[in-house]
Amino acid sequence: MLPSGLPSELPSGLPSGLLSGLPSGLESLVPDLADDEVPYYMLGTGDCFDTSAARPGQAAKRSCGAPHDAEVVEVGELNGTYATDSALKKAASALCEAPLERRAAHQSAGTVRGTLVQYPDSGIYRTGIDKVTCSLAADVGDGTHRLTAPLK
Repeated sequence: MLPSGLPSELPSGLPSGLLSGLPSGLESLVPDLADDEVPYYMLGTGDCFDTSAARPGQAAKRSCGAPHDAEVVEVGELNGTYATDSALKKAASALCEAPLERRAAHQSAGTVRGTLVQYPDSGIYRTGIDKVTCSLAADVGDGTHRLTAPLK
């Protein structure tokens, strides 16, 4: 039985201007569930993935036993106030430096050829997304060399 105080009709629409105050770019925060791509901040330590220059900030999850571009070594969080994208980049790079160096030292020569530090831009950071993913990559950019197994 339904409570008697429920309205018989639902409101016809949202008030005009309700969504106009939201930051632009929020559509990039919601993953497209129709495929295997997720926003970088949804990756976890040990996840393997492919990147795409056409879809920056997105990662296509892959099995670590199949060819892939990179593997997440560590996920961290930014703290503090950053006024510019360059300040965020500097903080994210500093957060990833030691874990990437430690993990790279355990890899066979020629396996890892680059690093990938993914972090929010200043607009996204202000929405509360503060995750940074620190990844080791086979080749950054040209994709001619791929990882084919989990990192050591």
